[in-house]
Amino acid sequence: MMRNNLAPFGWSLPQRVRLILALATAMIVSGVAAFAAPAKNILFIVVDDLNTVLGCYGDPLAKTPNIDRLAARGVRFNQASCQYPLCNPSRVSFLSGRRPESTGVYILATSARKAMPDAVMLPQFFRQHGYFTVGAGKIFHTAQVNDPASWDRYADGNGDDPQEQQAIKDRYGKGDGRPAWTILDGDGTRTRDGITASTIGGLLADRKADARPFFFAAGFHKPHLPWTAPRRFFDIHREKDFEKGPEQAMKGIPSIALQTELTGFSQPDSPAGARRAYYACVSFMDHQVGMLLDELDRQDLWKNTIVVFFSDHGFHLGDHGGLWAKLSAFNASIRVPLIIAGPGVPAGRTVEDPVELIDVYPTLVAMAGLQPPQGLDGRSLMDRWQGAPREAHPAYSLVFHYDVAHNTDVMGRSVIMGASRYTTWDNGAQGREFYNWSTDPGEYVNRVDDPAAHDSVMRGEALLKRIPEPKPGPSQRPRALLPPKGKK
Repeated sequence: MMRNNLAPFGWSLPQRVRLILALATAMIVSGVAAFAAPAKNILFIVVDDLNTVLGCYGDPLAKTPNIDRLAARGVRFNQASCQYPLCNPSRVSFLSGRRPESTGVYILATSARKAMPDAVMLPQFFRQHGYFTVGAGKIFHTAQVNDPASWDRYADGNGDDPQEQQAIKDRYGKGDGRPAWTILDGDGTRTRDGITASTIGGLLADRKADARPFFFAAGFHKPHLPWTAPRRFFDIHREKDFEKGPEQAMKGIPSIALQTELTGFSQPDSPAGARRAYYACVSFMDHQVGMLLDELDRQDLWKNTIVVFFSDHGFHLGDHGGLWAKLSAFNASIRVPLIIAGPGVPAGRTVEDPVELIDVYPTLVAMAGLQPPQGLDGRSLMDRWQGAPREAHPAYSLVFHYDVAHNTDVMGRSVIMGASRYTTWDNGAQGREFYNWSTDPGEYVNRVDDPAAHDSVMRGEALLKRIPEPKPGPSQRPRALLPPKGKK
């Protein structure tokens, strides 16, 4: 017989029944209250053309104290890869949560909405769930391909700094795509990125007056070309620190692989000066990130705000015989920083497993306690920092290169497996690559024909067959390689 633990207190049976019902009701109400806790806010920070030249990623020349303190507060993913190393295709991919093979977007001009009329974009998803969604700066590739259904408010203007405006005009008006830089006389507050930081920072300062959860997206243009930053961010870097000796010899790399967005343009007059300018712009962008983190501190928003920081793709800085920019399959182009911090995220943890940018969408949805929409290709990364047993998954990336001689596009498909990359060009017809980063972190020696790499190469072949073939569509070609207008 069940023991009546309330009987010694002299309670009658009806009293005991009423107490038990009251306790049960209280437990149910408590559970509902816990389930219906205030939704987590999201601060979404995406940077253009940023590789891993950050202090928290081990770069000794980087001056990035703010991004470093964000990493110390959360989880840093050491091997995150974009799914297409070009601005718009990458952004369409991670904002839709779908691979480029599924979106069919491989150029700069196609909007996500045109490619996928019925897809629910990441900020749109949170807007549908009652979030106040605001975007400032470069989130979708340009204002022309922006998605109005995603935002309550959105702005990405040209800024008010005359030197920055002139540098942009020079870059796109003169046809010279070489890396170029300008040291700004102003303090940077009227640049595009300065205005973005001020806009989102101001919104963070006002959030206590609004009960709605927010999804604020800050898209920083720097370090995208042209490299413009206030003088103090150049002054903290010395050009001589960026001079390099003879480069490691390349062995066995297919010629089709040695191409980027800027192939065909001349080298910068000073490669060391170009690298210094890139790092200066990274430090300038880091300053903008710091303004947002400071506002989170001031408003005590950390306890209920998720912060995600990453870039759309990497960037070459003169390696592999003079490669600059993106649009290659090398790790310099497809590897990106990815940091997540916020409630429930352990501080100072590093995840070494390969992950993908399409994982950001389902991760944020899961962290907010919501159910993801149908059709996402990525997976939540929460188990990567929760310590649960997990299966290691590869990461994939796609890029098209241009065969000038035959005026055709050549597909390069890559799979990242732990500390290695396997790539096929035109399904092997124009070459294959395999690099082991533990012995060749710079990817200079192609070991695809090394007998010791045979099993890994075969595994890479099998993994690439697991994902669908890319949808047909035009691809972006290096403009310096294209024939003059009027000629074929």
